[in-house]
Amino acid sequence: MAKMKANVFRGNHDIRVEEVDRPSAGAGEAVIRVTLTTICGTDLHILRGEYPVKPGLIIGHEPVGVIEELGAGVTGYEPGDRVLVGAITPCGQCRACSRWRMSSLSESVPSTAVCSCLMCRARASQMPPP
Repeated sequence: MAKMKANVFRGNHDIRVEEVDRPSAGAGEAVIRVTLTTICGTDLHILRGEYPVKPGLIIGHEPVGVIEELGAGVTGYEPGDRVLVGAITPCGQCRACSRWRMSSLSESVPSTAVCSCLMCRARASQMPPP
């Protein structure tokens, strides 16, 4: 499997850039090659231990990037399109949304990573940057 670098939470005040498996797009998903991202207040709360998450979580969720791969059923976008990914736009159908975890901070779906990210229900979660 292809690899990528990601920001991985390991414990309070311990975030590391690590090599992880690159996600692939399933139905209704897109893989985005991240070209720019920012640090969100949520990331700081996680780092400080104020928002409890399990060690190993890939953190960050506000990227800009280029679509590398589209899953079945995603329309209105093409690989190579530049996109801005909304931080908490819920699809209402994926496992994270069904658990009311709409910021994409799930154990199984990486959010923003240094190289790529996987977004659920890509059409609802992306918009072209200005």
